[in-house]
Amino acid sequence: MSRIRLLLVCFFLSIVSIFSFAQVTEEKADHVPISNTTNNIKTVSTDSIKYYNPTIQSYKYWTEDNTKQIFDTVLTIDKYYRNKMYNHKDSFGIMPFSNIGHTFNPLLYTTKINSAIDLIPIGKSFNLIEADEVRYFDVQTPMTEFQYNNGYKQGHSLSSLFTHNINSRINYSVQYRGLRSEGKYLEQLASNNTLLFTVNYHTKNQKYNLWSHYITANVDDEENGGIQFPKNFEDGDSKFKDRDRMEVNLTGAQSKYGRRRFYVGQQLGIINSGQNRYPLSIKNIFTAESSHYSYEEFKALNTFFADREGIFEVDNLKGHYNTKKLRKITNLSTVVYDWTDRLHVEAGLKYEHLEFNFDRIVDSSITFPKNLKDNRLGIAGKLTFNWKKEIVLKSQGEVMSGDEFKNSYYIDNHLIVSPIKDYYIEANLGIKSQMPSLNLLYNQSFYKSMNYFVENPENERTVQAGGELHLKPYNTRIFTHFYNIKNYTYLDSDNLPKQSSSSVDLVQVGIKNTFQYKKFHLETHLAYQNVTSNKQLLPLPDFIGRATVYYQSKAFKNNAEFQLGLNAYYFTKFQSRIFLPVTNEFRLQSKSENYNIGEYPVLDLFLHFKVKRMLIILEGQHFNSSFSGYKFYSSPLNPYTDFRLNVGILWYIFT
Repeated sequence: MSRIRLLLVCFFLSIVSIFSFAQVTEEKADHVPISNTTNNIKTVSTDSIKYYNPTIQSYKYWTEDNTKQIFDTVLTIDKYYRNKMYNHKDSFGIMPFSNIGHTFNPLLYTTKINSAIDLIPIGKSFNLIEADEVRYFDVQTPMTEFQYNNGYKQGHSLSSLFTHNINSRINYSVQYRGLRSEGKYLEQLASNNTLLFTVNYHTKNQKYNLWSHYITANVDDEENGGIQFPKNFEDGDSKFKDRDRMEVNLTGAQSKYGRRRFYVGQQLGIINSGQNRYPLSIKNIFTAESSHYSYEEFKALNTFFADREGIFEVDNLKGHYNTKKLRKITNLSTVVYDWTDRLHVEAGLKYEHLEFNFDRIVDSSITFPKNLKDNRLGIAGKLTFNWKKEIVLKSQGEVMSGDEFKNSYYIDNHLIVSPIKDYYIEANLGIKSQMPSLNLLYNQSFYKSMNYFVENPENERTVQAGGELHLKPYNTRIFTHFYNIKNYTYLDSDNLPKQSSSSVDLVQVGIKNTFQYKKFHLETHLAYQNVTSNKQLLPLPDFIGRATVYYQSKAFKNNAEFQLGLNAYYFTKFQSRIFLPVTNEFRLQSKSENYNIGEYPVLDLFLHFKVKRMLIILEGQHFNSSFSGYKFYSSPLNPYTDFRLNVGILWYIFT
């Protein structure tokens, strides 16, 4: 069914692209399609007809909190890091599971400074598009962005984006991301899809602006609980080289996460200072979002997590499921003041309605409220100050008050100081008090031991402080981060949520450097981290490193460009948390478990080349798997992938 849906969407985008191309071709003979970008258009005149040839400057995009930027089609190593993964994000600091579409094991601690209340299992969080990541467009002619990665056993990952300016003031886009990969191990099918619509509009004098999107996403995975006999894998027995011969811990298990979001932002200028600038305006952002997570075992009775006595309705497989849902409605209204490009101030009121519920009550011995509702009210604001780009201050925060989900707040500050050209320091201080993930706090399950409802949980309070030193002439960035986490929330070895009575503290220091000699390049990214208190609650590797050596040159009479290189990824050995499919979270190991992962290099050979505006990756992932020993794990019981040929394509089509 998902393949049929993918074909229909691609067919629709093709038809729209052809129609739009025909429409714009006619318009080119009469007038300039976009008045705002005519300076970037080359004009060729004949006796009666003018033809306009858009340049790359005519194709721009932006996200809600960032300025417009052009589509970057330059061949860089950062594009290799992003486009080799199915979610098109750099995977430094995380370890992917063996099948594309599945989760990643976090290796380098990070956190977002906000006060959002969400129901997002960590295992489903890596392939989602958040509201601040949605792109809006302004394009001179219709444009298509095509991204592809191959999967396992005829599996594929595809992202197709089409965007078009109806006129100089209104643009729309349609994007579909689909993934289906069977994996090499049993019970490992991944099936993800996302459909995104955007529209943005502004009046001719820029007095009124509107930007909106609707997104629907589903992240569905078969869950196998890892391999049953790790020794069969680690011994390298030839009869288990075909990985679907290895027995796994779960049969017929599946986890599903879905999310829908409608978002609309509007801004209306009040005072016109001339040249279509409105220093004083009002702004409103409305969001309606619903999400759900479910886990089911309909096809077979599994006794990996519990024996028969530990399962409700043990002989009724139709009852082996659990679902939880969250619905959010948010409205933020602010007054905005802009003084040229130097000062931006935004402040206003925020309202949020929350509803959390289970689809049913399984364990009647625990007092579960079937529904939790809250109406929260607070204030929010932003501040940006820019003094000749030598001193830049960015700050934002909010305070929210509620009954059921308590009070929360955050403030996030970034200060950039550039005392000397090409040298600058970026300091940051973030503080937040936030309700832990609802997926951790509340759970209903047909497994008796996994039913819990944490009453009156404490907010997690996090302080993040750090900075980065950028040395542009040396292509070097040095960073350090400090974290203090109070009431740290985690799953213990019994799969139950706990909150630490004392704080968890950690420090991170790292460097990112690019060295070049003629056409040879060395890109290194190193990070050291140490959990200085309560290390047993947050096990992480002490060191993570990535080094990429490659040769970059033009080819075919400068009509193409390529990178040929070797990528190495490594992290030190540590007692990693174990992935728990029932909640799609990671839990601590028990005293009887002693699984260590790491201290193993993952080597990839790659050819990354560009022809016009098409970038192609041919990569031999983990080519050392057959001769470096079978100790490569993404997490305990879940081996990383064997050697595979990864094919990736990124193609910009400007019509």
